[in-house]
Amino acid sequence: MYTGVQFSVLGPVRLHRQGVEAGAGQPRQCAVLASLLLRAGRPVSLSKLVADVWGDEAPPSAIGSVRTYIYRLRQALGEQSDSSVHLVDGGYRLHIQPDALDLNRFKQTAARAREVRSAGDVASAASLLTEGLKMWRGVALAGVPGPFADQQRSVLGEMRLACAEEQLACEVERGRYAEAAAELSALLVEHPLRERVCSLLMTALYGAGRQSEALTIYHTISHLLRQRLGVSPSPELQQVHERILSGRFELPRNADRPMSVTRTPSPHVPAQLPAALPSLVGREREQEQVERLVADAEQSSSVAICTIGGLAGVGKTTFATTVAHRLTDRFPDGQLFADLQGAGPEVEPRDPAHVLEDFLQSLGVRTEDMPETAQARGLMFRGLLANRRMLVVLDNAWNTDQVKHLLPGGAGSMALVTSRMQLHALVAAYQALPLTLMPLSPADARSLLARRLGAARTAAEPEAVDRIIRLTGQLPLALANVAARAAYRPQLRLASLAEEYEAPEHRTLDAFASEEDQTLDVRASITRSYRLLDTETAALFRDLSACPNPLFAASQVADLAKRPESRVREVLSRLIRAHLVSEVGPGRYSWNRLVAEYAAEQAGGGIPDQSELAGR
Repeated sequence: MYTGVQFSVLGPVRLHRQGVEAGAGQPRQCAVLASLLLRAGRPVSLSKLVADVWGDEAPPSAIGSVRTYIYRLRQALGEQSDSSVHLVDGGYRLHIQPDALDLNRFKQTAARAREVRSAGDVASAASLLTEGLKMWRGVALAGVPGPFADQQRSVLGEMRLACAEEQLACEVERGRYAEAAAELSALLVEHPLRERVCSLLMTALYGAGRQSEALTIYHTISHLLRQRLGVSPSPELQQVHERILSGRFELPRNADRPMSVTRTPSPHVPAQLPAALPSLVGREREQEQVERLVADAEQSSSVAICTIGGLAGVGKTTFATTVAHRLTDRFPDGQLFADLQGAGPEVEPRDPAHVLEDFLQSLGVRTEDMPETAQARGLMFRGLLANRRMLVVLDNAWNTDQVKHLLPGGAGSMALVTSRMQLHALVAAYQALPLTLMPLSPADARSLLARRLGAARTAAEPEAVDRIIRLTGQLPLALANVAARAAYRPQLRLASLAEEYEAPEHRTLDAFASEEDQTLDVRASITRSYRLLDTETAALFRDLSACPNPLFAASQVADLAKRPESRVREVLSRLIRAHLVSEVGPGRYSWNRLVAEYAAEQAGGGIPDQSELAGR
């Protein structure tokens, strides 16, 4: 097994050095790397690299950008690496060992499978093809821009599909009709005009004793071919139909004992993660904790579970999905994602049984094989994930009861669970790692704005940047809103933008509103947390708006609310569980300035004076 620099293109472009990801760089740098990798060591001219990345729309700076990307790639490879980029004849050539590229390993595995199948060993061929399909981590060259990447994605996608067809043809030939039919059905949904898939599915259904279903599949594809392409099914497919119809269809003879339960992985690994940010700001410590959890679980052969909590707008979903994307190499059997809609009463939290139905269908289970109850579906789900390495992201959970049937049970898998509420039972019962995301530090907030608006623009007005950071309460969602508005107004001074937010008649939360998408609206986001509170807790939350400082004591709140301090402490603990208040010491609490302003709005006390909120 090759242990030097490793390159991956069967999914997002990745570069690993001594087992550690070195970083392939930003998307266009990945496009340059892909162009060099997929030309198998041949020289690529500078003009060709520009065309590969930009096509006919290359800017004047494109050549300089390519040279910068090459320089950075050389740095990422390291001076002692057995892989290197050489300047040759006005272009560049990337030297790598054949086994260093996952695409080459996939091709070698597929070739071995064809050889052993030709020799009559269908079972070994099926096993090799399954091994090859597990090398894929999603769509090839995912997120890589440029015409060359677009062309190669199509070529590699066809290669992957052909391998999946070949693997399922082996399963049908072995007589594993029920299993193959379930996986072929899922594949046909993705590729409804693929006649080879249709032929194999008809054969598998007939072999499983489901002749009428096999004939229905034929009529469906016939209709689609005529409606969309104006053609009839191929002679080969028509022949399969005629033989099934007449009952003279001869099934494959090289058959193992037929099986009737779907338990093998789908040839198309589920890759359901939403889009991730190019980079995370200020979350390095939390990311390291997640990666350490994965490593510890691998050492102890256990499932890894992590809960991610924090104030509304702090970036829980963004953190979970971005970290999940960076972990895809560790979970080659796929990634499942579900929004559990647990943010408030305006939308009912999703029934775990319905979520499990979606998951099971993604794993190839037919509707007629679906158990009725959430408990039974959970058992099947954990059974299908046994001996697989899968990542399950459960976003916006309501409580532990909603989550428990959705957790993988086998060693090697992982669940990332985000919630607006602290999930104590999940931590207690399943030894989940609890992570709480806090608003960004001032330095990280500046870094976020610099990345969104450009370092030159933010460096030119440091005082205005500091005012904006104070106004946002260092909350990532609020900072993103400010950055979006500033990005659309590149000529506007940041100081003028800060003045707009600081105007006496202006509610700060109004500045972070979004009519286009409520998930980007800070007030709406805090409202969803507020509506989770019971009547007593909501009342105390409003009372807190009378506190003159962002730091307060339980005794101070008891005086304001005219309630016993012991009762106030108990209610404050509920606000802590909802991430609306933080405990900073025994009997000492704090809250974010935007939460404080929201509480004042709910209390009907008007807008707090800006000087009162200056430190919040």
